[in-house]
Amino acid sequence: MVKNDKKQLTREKLLDAAFDEVYANGYHGASTSVILKKSKTPKGSMYHFFPSKKDLVLAVIIERIFPKMDYFFDFTYLKNISIITILENMFIKISKNKLLIINSCPMHKLMLEMAPLDSDFNSILNKHFEEFLNNLSSLLEIGIRENEFTNFNTRDMARFIITSTWGALSISPSLSNSKEFKTNYTFILDILKNKTN
Repeated sequence: MVKNDKKQLTREKLLDAAFDEVYANGYHGASTSVILKKSKTPKGSMYHFFPSKKDLVLAVIIERIFPKMDYFFDFTYLKNISIITILENMFIKISKNKLLIINSCPMHKLMLEMAPLDSDFNSILNKHFEEFLNNLSSLLEIGIRENEFTNFNTRDMARFIITSTWGALSISPSLSNSKEFKTNYTFILDILKNKTN
């Protein structure tokens, strides 16, 4: 393995270990020593890639959390498939991920913990949330243009869908399961079905 490949592998291990640690314990509860131990990385190597814990976690958000959230909250329009079906498939995909159901949305958790405290976290997390809103709003607008839905404020509906979903994922792990999550998303889909033509 060439030197650059080894460096990249070390960086990837740090990001994976940091994701697990931050997801489980939040930013403030995440232990740098645990991250180093899990990634089998010396402290000096970590600071070679990331000058601080904050820089490491910001990289985790961009390189681990956002891609995972984009996979689950996929608002891609698919021709010949109803918007309701696209959203139902998204919800089913989320409900099959036990970690997400039990531990909540990692992006949402960091928004609650860090956005009020740090402008860098606030900026990066809010920007991605706005992208979610815009993407879902655009998908709902297609539904209106294609006469699947009556006219409504798509941005307000997008915000309702995302925040309701995050809320359902954020209840106590002892109360969170796929069945309860299905109850929540079925209610959301019923609201949308009442807007169908």
